[in-house]
Amino acid sequence: MSDTRQQSIPVSRSKIKKELFTNWGLSDDELTKLQNLATMFEAIWHHDCHIVLEELKYLYEGMNPDTEEQIKMSGRERFLELFDESLKNGNWKAISEKEIKEALEGEDILPISLDVRFDELKVMKLYKLGQQSVSDIRKTHFGFRSQKVEVETFSQVIQVIEFHDKEWFESDKKRMRHYPGDTDINGLHLRLFRTVPKLDLETIFPNTTPLMRNLDKIKIVAPLVGGIVGITMKFGPLLFGQEQVGTGIAVLGGILSALGSYVLKTYLAYQKTREKFQTQVSKDMYFKGQANNSAVLNVLVDLGEEQEVKEALLAYAFLNYETDVQHNEESLDNRIEEWLLERFAVDIDFEVDDALAKLERIKLLSTDENGILSVVAIEDGLKILDAYWDDLYDFED
Repeated sequence: MSDTRQQSIPVSRSKIKKELFTNWGLSDDELTKLQNLATMFEAIWHHDCHIVLEELKYLYEGMNPDTEEQIKMSGRERFLELFDESLKNGNWKAISEKEIKEALEGEDILPISLDVRFDELKVMKLYKLGQQSVSDIRKTHFGFRSQKVEVETFSQVIQVIEFHDKEWFESDKKRMRHYPGDTDINGLHLRLFRTVPKLDLETIFPNTTPLMRNLDKIKIVAPLVGGIVGITMKFGPLLFGQEQVGTGIAVLGGILSALGSYVLKTYLAYQKTREKFQTQVSKDMYFKGQANNSAVLNVLVDLGEEQEVKEALLAYAFLNYETDVQHNEESLDNRIEEWLLERFAVDIDFEVDDALAKLERIKLLSTDENGILSVVAIEDGLKILDAYWDDLYDFED
């Protein structure tokens, strides 16, 4: 399975259905049946995902930083297990340590690197969904020129973090300087971001320290160095007695005063640059943030539900309407990937095994001894799904 192509289908369910409904020139009767089948798929997976969402919300309720009640972390392990399972169903992937390291060492859209204090985090997980290139204007030649560049981004990123408790910060004075506060430290924090540049990944962390580029350091230090050199050239001979020895004390006072003004100017320049960086990060993250804490669960499950239905519907439709091809697993995988590339210009690694497993679970799929796949006729499929739906709840004695 490809490591470079994403497995999530970055096309909405409504667009997938629209293209499928017109793909084979179906009659009105056949089209109605396919539309009904899609509706049943949506109802079944919405039901299943609703059950998962309710359990996630129940488990997260005590760990939610937004709760007004006392934080309880007792359900954390079960929550993270179910959370990971939901991410997998939605084709999310864990962001690797290599990708994190590359982000810390590089910079992309934002001209800044950040030092992330990972030791403060008891739990830290990052997940990505999809990737895309976006255009951006970058300053070059010391800011005098602009250049259009393509920036590689993660389409969406979910962050899960938990800070160490207050006692951990209090055990070291250096740690305590970065203590987030009693309100912010508690609970399991969930964050969802969109279009995050791969090399600016560190900007989504709340506990960072700006690290300036060498160019910015030069802009700050250069005036100080230049000032010291200028003062030395002007007052050096007087101070060391080469012209007017009696004015040494006055000259020394003038030097210290001038030097102090340059130091102050350098410090203020540093603070201004630091503030500019922090403003850039805050502004960028404001527009990239999509959801926090419990709201992340709703988005996660909804996205997973969309992926599940799209995969199952694509697999069923191509098996049902291309019976002359006699697809096996590999040919079906290739066919759907080619169709998505042709219709939507997206190159993905379609999870055919997962799609087929879904159809098998709802009793629509068959495989012969040669590995040839087939699905029940759409009329029979609707009856099977209707019975499946009716049997979801049976309260009769």
